[in-house]
Amino acid sequence: MAGRFMVVPSPIEQEAIVAHIEIQSTKINKALTHQQQQIERLKEYKAILINSAVTGKIKVA
Repeated sequence: MAGRFMVVPSPIEQEAIVAHIEIQSTKINKALTHQQQQIERLKEYKAILINSAVTGKIKVA
C-alpha cells in the first residue's frame, strides 16, 4: 500500500476533539432524557383524558 498516509491530529487537538464530543454527547443525552420525560407525561395525560371521557367527567363533542 505504497503512497498511502494518514494524518493524525496532535495530542492537544485529539484532547480538544474528545472534549467537544463529550460536551455534545452530554447535551444530546439531556435532550433525549427530556424528550422521554415529555412522552411519558403525554401518555399519562392521554390515559387521564380517555378515562375522564369514558366516565363522563368531561363532555366530548
